[in-house]
Amino acid sequence: MLNRGLKVVGGSDSIHVGTRGSAPALQATEPLSVQGESVARHPAITRALHWGTAAAIVIAVAAMFIRDAVEDKHVRQLLLEVHRQLGMLVLIAAALRIAARLRIGLADHAPGMAAALRRLAGAAHVLLYGLLIALPLVGWALCSAHGITVALLGAVQLPKLLSPDSELADTLSDYHVWLAWGLLVLVGMHVAAAIWHHFVRRDAVLRAMLPSRNRPY
Repeated sequence: MLNRGLKVVGGSDSIHVGTRGSAPALQATEPLSVQGESVARHPAITRALHWGTAAAIVIAVAAMFIRDAVEDKHVRQLLLEVHRQLGMLVLIAAALRIAARLRIGLADHAPGMAAALRRLAGAAHVLLYGLLIALPLVGWALCSAHGITVALLGAVQLPKLLSPDSELADTLSDYHVWLAWGLLVLVGMHVAAAIWHHFVRRDAVLRAMLPSRNRPY
């Protein structure tokens, strides 16, 4: 249950949510009714990047699993290219998410959570952002080591990060797979945490990140 006039501190940013008689500190939000209290939905740019990244990861992973199951060379190449393009989009989205979080901030919708759990959640988010950047970068470097030039959306040729080196490419391929599995595990934990917040703590963490609904709150 959110208290009226609650001061929320998230990292270096402090904001007020659910305070009657005063405007919320974070303006780029939408109202969301939770258990009779009015709280701020995360900014539209934050929600769009969050769900866009999630969709890109799911499709990129699915593309590689499907590629392993088919034998047609053209289909395999197409799926690999889809994987590469989505990886680069995830890299761009991750950079934008970090910039948006630093610029806009992120409201805390889990008041009263234990300090140890809060620190654990913060560390998990840092690790998640790190993997969202490291995984595409390693994939990009892997393409360079194979002598492949990546063209973003087929139009913008990206510079090669490394000189062609087949032995290094094999090593980077292993790193890429390990990082991918690490990301999937962390994403699974992220989903489990969101479900826990929604059904056990019954706070607004999940609902604040949901897409807008075209109806009054």
